[in-house]
Amino acid sequence: MSDREEDRLEVYRIIQSVREVNKTIFYAFWNEEQHLDLTAIQHMALAILNKRPNIGLSELADIAHVGSSSMSGVVDRLTKAGYIARGRHEHDRRSLVLTLTSEGKDIMQKVDAMWMERVLPILDIPKEQLEMVLDIHKQMIMKLTPKGMNQLEQSSNDTTR
Repeated sequence: MSDREEDRLEVYRIIQSVREVNKTIFYAFWNEEQHLDLTAIQHMALAILNKRPNIGLSELADIAHVGSSSMSGVVDRLTKAGYIARGRHEHDRRSLVLTLTSEGKDIMQKVDAMWMERVLPILDIPKEQLEMVLDIHKQMIMKLTPKGMNQLEQSSNDTTR
């Protein structure tokens, strides 16, 4: 087997592992949120708005790493469900901002409680190993995207605010 073929197989093995973890996380979300009629992206939108109220649609889409048109559909469904309210920006009346309604906050608490119950076992993995995995993820992002570090820093800042 050539070096190139070995490299190809190794990359395939790594990508398959990442996909398997992603799929497992998705199904953990989906199984829990199915009872509450929420999708993973809807939960993500609610979680972002819970931490960062009064942001616009494009900022919400950027933080969630989805397109504005996709996020627009998510926001429409969450608004119809009574979980999100659209309002005017207090300093720029032309701009729309999004906030959670009391129903949105209630559903967030329920989903978060269920979600934490599902994912808390991850913390049974030794902290050093978790830090190593996170560091490897950062390195992969930096190597696979031209501006990976900028995206990574923005993503880290957005989720901790």
